[in-house]
Amino acid sequence: MAKMKKAKAFLAVRRFAQRLTASILRTVQKCLEKAFLLTSSRPNHAISSDYEAWRDRFLWQRLHLALWLALILILSFTFRDIYDALFHLKELAEIPKELKRLFFVLYSAIVLSLLSCLAVHRTQFGRRHPGFVFLGLSWSITIVEQIWATLNNFALPDIFAWFVMFLSQATLIPVRFSLHLVSQLGVLVYYFGINTALGLKLPPPDGDKPIYNVTMSLALFWFCFICDLGVYLYDRLQRSEFFARKELEAAYQKLGATEEKYRSIFENAVEGIFQSTPDGRYITANPALARIYGYSFPEEVTANFTDIEHQLYVDPTRRTEFMRLIEEYGSVSEFESQIYRKDGSIVWISEKAYAVRDESGKLLYYEGVIEDITKRKQVEEALQEKLIFLKVLINTIPTPVFYQNTEGVYVGCNKAFEEDLGLSKKQIIGKTVYEIAPKDLADKYHQADRDLLKQGGVQIYESSVIYKDNTQHDVIFYKATFSKADGTLGGLVGVILDISQRKRTEEALRVFFHAVSHDLRNPVLGTLMVLKNLLSSPEEKILLPRSILERMVQSSDRQLNLINSLMEAHVSEVQGIVLQRQTIQLHTVVEAAVADLEPMLKENQAILTNLVSADLPFVNADPTQLWRVYSNLIVNAVKHNPPGLSITVDVTVEDDKMRCIVADNGIGMSQQQSEHLFDLYFRGNNVRNSLSLGLGLYLCRQIITAHGGEIGVKSDLGRGATFWFTLPRKNELASNTVSV
Repeated sequence: MAKMKKAKAFLAVRRFAQRLTASILRTVQKCLEKAFLLTSSRPNHAISSDYEAWRDRFLWQRLHLALWLALILILSFTFRDIYDALFHLKELAEIPKELKRLFFVLYSAIVLSLLSCLAVHRTQFGRRHPGFVFLGLSWSITIVEQIWATLNNFALPDIFAWFVMFLSQATLIPVRFSLHLVSQLGVLVYYFGINTALGLKLPPPDGDKPIYNVTMSLALFWFCFICDLGVYLYDRLQRSEFFARKELEAAYQKLGATEEKYRSIFENAVEGIFQSTPDGRYITANPALARIYGYSFPEEVTANFTDIEHQLYVDPTRRTEFMRLIEEYGSVSEFESQIYRKDGSIVWISEKAYAVRDESGKLLYYEGVIEDITKRKQVEEALQEKLIFLKVLINTIPTPVFYQNTEGVYVGCNKAFEEDLGLSKKQIIGKTVYEIAPKDLADKYHQADRDLLKQGGVQIYESSVIYKDNTQHDVIFYKATFSKADGTLGGLVGVILDISQRKRTEEALRVFFHAVSHDLRNPVLGTLMVLKNLLSSPEEKILLPRSILERMVQSSDRQLNLINSLMEAHVSEVQGIVLQRQTIQLHTVVEAAVADLEPMLKENQAILTNLVSADLPFVNADPTQLWRVYSNLIVNAVKHNPPGLSITVDVTVEDDKMRCIVADNGIGMSQQQSEHLFDLYFRGNNVRNSLSLGLGLYLCRQIITAHGGEIGVKSDLGRGATFWFTLPRKNELASNTVSV
């Protein structure tokens, strides 16, 4: 019965061992696959490529040390056995001599395997896959001896070698615990599985003992578990430290980049940047601040300024005010002061600063920026001077001047405006025309102002104003719009010219010219008729020679022309030029004027070139008045130059204007003559055989002005003269009859 129980127990243990072996084999297979995957493929997502590269380098470096230590260990045991062979160690006396001789074969195989691993370790393969070298090292010590024992038909439980190997691996190479687990399972599976399957026994003298027991199994399990757990924890710690180190390096890099960026801003800023202590010293200063203060380097600023209040500010109380404002408001902005530069010169600065305090609220230092505003201050002072000058100038002008905003509210005026209206500036500013003028006049003013603000530009018109003596004065309003700095309409400015006296003078002159012309024309006409009748007589015997009579007729004609010109000038001055506008083309007007003047041009051997094109835009003008302008300009050129003159007539289009030119290559005129050429009764010095009053060009200016254009001349002595005038292009809204 006892034998049957032992047999059943043995069978149960054997079945358990088989199941355990199968389970261990499956586990080993999975671990091997995982180990090979870790050593030959890319890391999984849990481990970064940087850490894997570092771990592989660490593993490869430590394997070099472990291989040499293993070689030394094996050689030390080889020397022990050699010593035992020579001198017989007592501790090895129980081992059979045949087995001792076989140990030398085992040591040789282990050394050969280790040397092979060392050779592979030096190759590129060993660098890329250090896990294979690790397993080779481990199994060279543990499995090689198991294979040797199997070949010699016994099982060898070398617990000492296993513990030394597993402990050495965990100590020297504490990474990749999966490799450690695979190396351990490889030995244990071989020992427990292969030896059990082959039915091998322990070597003599322990051949009757089982190859394993519970104590041995527990010892191996816990030793391996503790080694693997230590490797796993160390590996996790290393990975955490690696990632922390990488993050720290990245943070340092970002910090360095940020510091470099702000250092660049600090060094290259246009404004001065500073930190100063409450007791008046500079802690830091940038190059811009040094330049503002007249120094070459920032270090000079921090070294030289020990009392900002008295060394820097022209007014030392500004530092006290600076600190007071920061203490009260926490910061200060646009704090403007005058300071001394290094060379003693004085400049203006503007400071923006705030107080920096610690956690307890204690003031540490002031920090801010400084800008050199000397040029701005100079511009402001210049503008202020100009403003004062303009105010004095406007108040000095004896003519009333006023200005209004876009709402028609008075925003300013001069002394003459106050005196003529009998109101003070306080009574005028902020008021409208309805509050300072009668309603009938205010309606006219308001409508004219609305038209000007709508159309822009300049406005001139006659009206009347009630002065402080309650008398109505005839005036001319000269108004123009003005713009703000941003280009928007700001309002209008106006000047009032009192023409009451001129009106009275014009009336007196009208009477005078009428009387003079009447008294002169009648006698002249009578004399002219008598002389013409005498000349019409066929008889040759006349008391006076014919030549004298011809000169008398010519003289009378000239007198009549002078009187007519004088009357025309008077009419144009008093009543203005009356225009009968039509839609015309300029080339027809020029051709008509040239055709009428053809005899005079031939007589004076003048050559006229007409460049006026028929394709020019239409103009809304009085053709008769323009004919007079062209005729006067051409005749003026012929009269003031010697024979053989070349004259060119041309018209060009410039935006919304037509520019008309009458140019000659004559003797020209001086700048002084050009400035007064269009004045009333002005006569040139080069007039040949002319008794003109100097009215032709004056009338030309009146006609062109009535058309809304301008007229002028460009000339130098000996370089000819170029007369020009402008005409607006056709405007459908223009009136056909205008009196200006």
